[in-house]
Amino acid sequence: MSYESQDLNDWRAMLNHPAMVVALRLARAVVRGVVLFAIALIEIMAEMLAPIVLICGVGWAMLPGLLSMAGTEGQARELLSNVMQSIPKQLHVGSMVVTPTALIADGLLLIAVVALCRTLQTIISSEA
Repeated sequence: MSYESQDLNDWRAMLNHPAMVVALRLARAVVRGVVLFAIALIEIMAEMLAPIVLICGVGWAMLPGLLSMAGTEGQARELLSNVMQSIPKQLHVGSMVVTPTALIADGLLLIAVVALCRTLQTIISSEA
């Protein structure tokens, strides 16, 4: 028996020791718990933000069209025209540019993140 095979047998014996088996199972459960916690946290945050972002984007995109449909006369029409012109096409927040289309895309992306998190949770939980 060579020196390398003796080392390999020592490792196998150590890994098959009942205390080591319990420790490895415990470590695996802790890692699985931490991963599932992180996925659940991401899912909950995305699930809460997705409708807000999506509705804001759709509302912002539809607002000029809705205001233009209002049938007003005279001074009210002039006021409405000024309001429509004051609706921004994009907002600059720090180094980000926020547009209605970007908000709608981000809302849909957050919905996809929720679906991905639920899929990953199902896969990880079924391997238990």
